[in-house]
Amino acid sequence: MRASSYIGGAAIALGIGAAFLVGHGTASAAPDSAPGTAKSTAGPAREAQSTTKPRNQIHRHVVPSASTRRELSRTIKSLTSSVAVNLPPMPVRSGMSFTVSPDFMNGFATDYVATGGDPADNARFFFGDLAVKSLDSLAEEDAPAQRVRLLLGNLAASGYFGGIWLRDNLSDTASTPATMPSLPIPADLSPAAIGIRLFDGLSAGLAGAAAVAPDWLVSTVAHASVPVLLALYGYNRGYLQVVLAHPPAGIPSMQDTLTCDGFLDCNSTAFPLELATRYDGALGELDDSTNLGWVEMSMWSTMLEGATGTGRLVWEGLARSGFSPASYTALVELSSAYLMISKAAVLSAMTAYADGDAAVGRSSLRLQAGLWMWSGAYFAGLASGAGRGTMPTITV
Repeated sequence: MRASSYIGGAAIALGIGAAFLVGHGTASAAPDSAPGTAKSTAGPAREAQSTTKPRNQIHRHVVPSASTRRELSRTIKSLTSSVAVNLPPMPVRSGMSFTVSPDFMNGFATDYVATGGDPADNARFFFGDLAVKSLDSLAEEDAPAQRVRLLLGNLAASGYFGGIWLRDNLSDTASTPATMPSLPIPADLSPAAIGIRLFDGLSAGLAGAAAVAPDWLVSTVAHASVPVLLALYGYNRGYLQVVLAHPPAGIPSMQDTLTCDGFLDCNSTAFPLELATRYDGALGELDDSTNLGWVEMSMWSTMLEGATGTGRLVWEGLARSGFSPASYTALVELSSAYLMISKAAVLSAMTAYADGDAAVGRSSLRLQAGLWMWSGAYFAGLASGAGRGTMPTITV
């Protein structure tokens, strides 16, 4: 998730300039905070793959008619629950597109614990369940603006503290905090704060476009995002393959958790989620295109397969220092979830453009907003001067 997102962030920002002008006002006009809770639906374990790829069978995640009752029930549960989220300080907690709200996260934490999650496994919740379920909610149709803002806040927190966690756990040999040099820099001008705000602007443009842009502009933005998302996906596929190939001594291999029958045709059992296969109908179109839009998408996919080699090259060097045995399994799980989310983002963007499906396009733009917020905050965490072991927690 490293170099490709810096390049990708700049490229996609150019590609959505028009969308940013349309959507920025809506995203930035939302109030900074509001209490709330979330609908948190665990993704079921992936079913066995069919040998024949489906064509154009995009399963949209539609909000059920009883959602209002469920939201009310979840609000009551959150208010009466003893489960609470505790967040250390962050360089930025509110921006044009997001607000970080521990109260909003409490509903996710309550569900996590109620379904058997270990409240002591902070990495699994904050960097896994919280992020994946927030992204899944962003991909729903007609997500309310304030809910989108709070979901993006979840991803800002997940990414930032996830970056710190990864910084600390790339190797188990570090004996001192891996912090940035102490410089007299105001908090708002720190590398971490600047990084979050840069990606906040990108997320604001994407989320705003999803909310108010006309259908033709949604299609245009989805089209422009495809090459960048393919590069991001390819890089992270290569990165994950390196991580899987280098387990620490004494840790069982997890290589069989990732299976790939093609560049975009990858699935993972390390962190099962329904979103990973939601847009797999696009795979059949890439193999046997039925219109010029899909012909172009297939060409882009072929051209950017080389990004996988770039990811492998970068991480082969980093892998020489080894991965932490204590955190290796979590690293594989979370990296697998990231790869599957990026796969869903690129396939949904392709479908929105090639099939002219504006509803899928709006879901894709919100999903992309979440993916870039998560990624940008992750880089901010890597660059953070926070002390080693800075970690959010769940109190029960």
